[in-house]
Amino acid sequence: MFVLAFGILAPVACSQQPVFRQPTAYVRGFIANDSISWSSINYKAFRLYFKEESYAAHHLDALEQALDWAYYRVLSVLDVSRYPYGIYLLAVDSKEEMQQVMGYKIKGGAAPGHDLVFFVFNTHTRPQFKHELFHLISFETWGPPASRLLDEGGACYADNFCFYDNPMYTINAYYARSKQLFSLRNLVEKFEDQVKTSDVISYIQSAGVFKYLYEKYGMNKLKSLWTLGFGHFESIYGFSVEQFESDWLLFIQTIPVPEDFDVGKLKEGCG
Repeated sequence: MFVLAFGILAPVACSQQPVFRQPTAYVRGFIANDSISWSSINYKAFRLYFKEESYAAHHLDALEQALDWAYYRVLSVLDVSRYPYGIYLLAVDSKEEMQQVMGYKIKGGAAPGHDLVFFVFNTHTRPQFKHELFHLISFETWGPPASRLLDEGGACYADNFCFYDNPMYTINAYYARSKQLFSLRNLVEKFEDQVKTSDVISYIQSAGVFKYLYEKYGMNKLKSLWTLGFGHFESIYGFSVEQFESDWLLFIQTIPVPEDFDVGKLKEGCG
């Protein structure tokens, strides 16, 4: 999972159909690259770019169906009725091809402020459309996040998949019982350091925190926290971050862990 955070483009007048803003120089560097022979089609809110004879070219129906669900899920989580802008989407066959195109050997990513998402799309890789679309759409509808914890936690919460039922709580319950969870202070103040220790734990724990705040205390307070950051937590929620962490850990301890739980499934994240 990879995010490029750039400045927001100036808004234009909205209509019922999404408006494709002129691609930025960054986006043009990919879609107008003469060394890459892209095919493209428009599908609802998306302009899809893919190579001829690629997996995406032969499975457009599956790609479009997955995007429909992902788009609906993200708008629902963010509580926005529509996203007014078109989204450029690049689909490639492998992480190796992604490295050739984007310069990074990754499964997918988003460039907020550029209306761009990019994914590996093949028979072996689960494209995390909801995760990356959350990064892009939240950036422009809720504003730039004040916390990486909320940004990545929200994206994982929107995706809501990781091998097990109720994954964002179930997996946190396993990490709590095995004493692998990070302190909330470290996740808030030193997120990147925790990622270097374990990207899986840091992302899943952040998703568990986001889910709890979102579902127990409501979206409006979470939006305020998203904008203002954890330094304003007590003024928003009426109790301290330390009290919240204590309450959250007590709650997580009540979540059952399946007898057949296999942490090895999480070796490379949520698929």
